[in-house]
Amino acid sequence: MRRKKIVLDPSQQPSPGLQISFCVDWLAFTMKNKAGVNIYNFTDAFDAVSPKKECKPMHGYNRGVRWQFGAMMLWHTDKPEMGAHFIIGGAALKALYAEGLDAVFLIQRAAVSYAKFTMIHLAMDIMNGSFDPVQMNGLMEAKQYNGRAQAGSLITNLFGGKTCYVGSWNSDRFYRFYDKAAEQSIENLNWKRVELVLKSDYAQEFGYKFSNGETIDKAIEVFRGTVKAMADFNQADWLAAFEGKIDKLSVNRPKERKTREWLLTQVAPALARYVYETGDDEVLVAFSNEVDGIYQKIANGL
Repeated sequence: MRRKKIVLDPSQQPSPGLQISFCVDWLAFTMKNKAGVNIYNFTDAFDAVSPKKECKPMHGYNRGVRWQFGAMMLWHTDKPEMGAHFIIGGAALKALYAEGLDAVFLIQRAAVSYAKFTMIHLAMDIMNGSFDPVQMNGLMEAKQYNGRAQAGSLITNLFGGKTCYVGSWNSDRFYRFYDKAAEQSIENLNWKRVELVLKSDYAQEFGYKFSNGETIDKAIEVFRGTVKAMADFNQADWLAAFEGKIDKLSVNRPKERKTREWLLTQVAPALARYVYETGDDEVLVAFSNEVDGIYQKIANGL
């Protein structure tokens, strides 16, 4: 039986002193050499921040380096087709931000270089809120939420902290809600975190949204939209935290995804190369007009 949609009450008053902040907390992607594509040089950019040294490889690669600020690069000396795999955790992203390389810039540069995103974590920190993981899990079990999520769980770690999972933790998309202050062993601080984990096609779809140079606002909109689509709770501080414009994150079907990749990796570079070699930049306007005209015909059923 389909679960009845609950009515959210936006008139609820949030806790005094409620504060919200957002960040990209994990980024992993693979870069491969592509003929004719201007690939961003992450290695040189990271070398300018701190030195690096050899580290133990993983994930099937046989070489690895780690920069002093925490980022890793993995590759295979006998399998160049595997490309170079970058792993940049939360602490490393903070260090890069301090050097003027924010996470959205890195995502955008990876996207236009046709990187394959494998994992992205988006995090919202909620200070001085009135809810905790146990309460949110209780709302989940009582079906007091709107959204498509069918699975949820409450996990206790070895140190006694609890995490509420929405969605299956081994799926390609889920989010978790936990006490960040407890994780960091900080006493007398009301600091909770909602962390959205995107893997595989969901991570790639998120990256696609930045191929045209989007900003942190777009990341926040996608975060809100994705979390609320999975489970949106009728709780005052939750509603206040997730108030604002949203954007959808939908994974294309295989045929659509292949067509999109073809357009981005073949059509766009070919068009750019033609303009560069001929100077005929008017073709961009003609191309745009042609697309608009055909779109209108399709929309009108002609």
